Amino acid sequence: MADSPTIEELERRLSLLIVDDEANFLALLHRVLSKEGYEIIIAHGCARALRCIERERFDLAVLDVKMHPMSGVELLAEIKNRNPLTQVLMVTGYPTDYTREESVQLGAAGYLTKPIDMS
Repeated sequence: MADSPTIEELERRLSLLIVDDEANFLALLHRVLSKEGYEIIIAHGCARALRCIERERFDLAVLDVKMHPMSGVELLAEIKNRNPLTQVLMVTGYPTDYTREESVQLGAAGYLTKPIDMS
């Protein structure tokens, strides 16, 4: 049986990485989720996200599927390679069966379509 978490571990705020190439979507998610008490880092694109995951571990990453030059699915694979315990939610305005299946196979915990119901 694993050791029980310490009080400090229980009190730690969950850390979220939100990656999208749409500034308005980043701002919306940051505004809504910060009210819930999460520690949030936003990244406008995959290059910034890669720098963030080099420096720290995140409990949850929310990734847009369609970004350039690296896709959110490629970023998902990189995040899972570096830290398999990070939960990842994929979001997209352009859902396809292929990206959904590929995301799940790479370990995504969920696949949501935009616009997202914030409730």
